[in-house]
Amino acid sequence: MKISKEILFVIICGLFLLAYVLEAVVNPLKIKLPSPYGFIADGYYLKYPFTAVVVGIRGLAIFLIPLFLYSFFSGAYYIKATISLVLAGLMQLYSLQEVATGTTITPLEWSLSLSIAGIAILLPTIYYFCLGLLQNMKNWINSWGDDPVETEEEKDKSTKNA
Repeated sequence: MKISKEILFVIICGLFLLAYVLEAVVNPLKIKLPSPYGFIADGYYLKYPFTAVVVGIRGLAIFLIPLFLYSFFSGAYYIKATISLVLAGLMQLYSLQEVATGTTITPLEWSLSLSIAGIAILLPTIYYFCLGLLQNMKNWINSWGDDPVETEEEKDKSTKNA
């Protein structure tokens, strides 16, 4: 099932809007985490389930943004994979720094969402690397048939010239 670009854009906007509305009901988190993964590992998602839903919805929306942008370009699998890998790394580093230093440039919920999205973006990274490898193998196999086969006349001409 293929989703059109317009519908995907509306879904992404709807997810951000839903996360915003749900977050308006909940007070901001005031917990100290050792890392963004501590929210899941230490069981805070059970203590704050509504916040966990907001973080998950926003993480899904952030995850879908690069995939939406990639839909405008066909092929270029290695470029998509490289961009995804860099984005995943930057998201993880930013959320780690934000949580570890306790700075408040972005709310904790946004940092947790970036962390979730960064982990999720690794899946399309692997997918695009595999597609790039398959495309290279396909091109390599197809290049075998590109060599012209010499006819008997061409063989005779080449032996007379030699």
